[in-house]
Amino acid sequence: MLDAAAFAAVAVVFGGVVAVTARDGRIVVLGLMLAAVAASLVTSPLPSSLAVSARILGAMLAAYLLWAAAGSRSVDSAGSAIGLVAEGAVALAAFAVGLAVAPVDPLAGPAEAQAAGLSMIALAVVPLAGRDVFRMGVGVTLLTLGGSLLVGAWTGPAFPLGQLAIAALLVGIAGATSLLIPSAEEAAAVEAAAVEPQQWRPEAEGAAEGAETEPQAAQLETAARRAATTRARRFR
Repeated sequence: MLDAAAFAAVAVVFGGVVAVTARDGRIVVLGLMLAAVAASLVTSPLPSSLAVSARILGAMLAAYLLWAAAGSRSVDSAGSAIGLVAEGAVALAAFAVGLAVAPVDPLAGPAEAQAAGLSMIALAVVPLAGRDVFRMGVGVTLLTLGGSLLVGAWTGPAFPLGQLAIAALLVGIAGATSLLIPSAEEAAAVEAAAVEPQQWRPEAEGAAEGAETEPQAAQLETAARRAATTRARRFR
């Protein structure tokens, strides 16, 4: 019979897949918040109410920071580079591997925590390989959640101070990501700078060709004059 840890692990994987495949920045944030909140429940026995509250508040604060950045700076995710089906297949394969293998025997925590942790780490690979700041922040968040789930599966539930440290780390990652995301004005300036060389480069090339052509024309004209003068002298 499935227990609460199994349902929470499925919710973690679902939130991670949504975060790496959605194109709307706010949907990405909602997926991250679901994964972060559910990750605190993938344990057996459940941690104290204070530890769970700290993790949930940390996840909500981190989501709020990213939500504010996504709303005020018009952030949109580029979506997954490999597609929804491929990301889902990767997450499912990593989840199955996590259920099958047991690097620590016996596991101090539920196998579902190990499976969800491997899925988060696998989903974080593609965002971390890109150059978009927002997607890299998503990848770092998923990597942090995956690491915390693996530690919980191998060593058991974290103490309240450890839960508070994970929550603070998630908030720090979200805050750094929101600060590094370029504003709408900066993004427009970067796009304009990228378009301007394409606009003036043909003109510059034409000017350079004209500069190279003018001396040649002057030389031809001088040579023609000299030839005409030589012919006139011969006829005299």
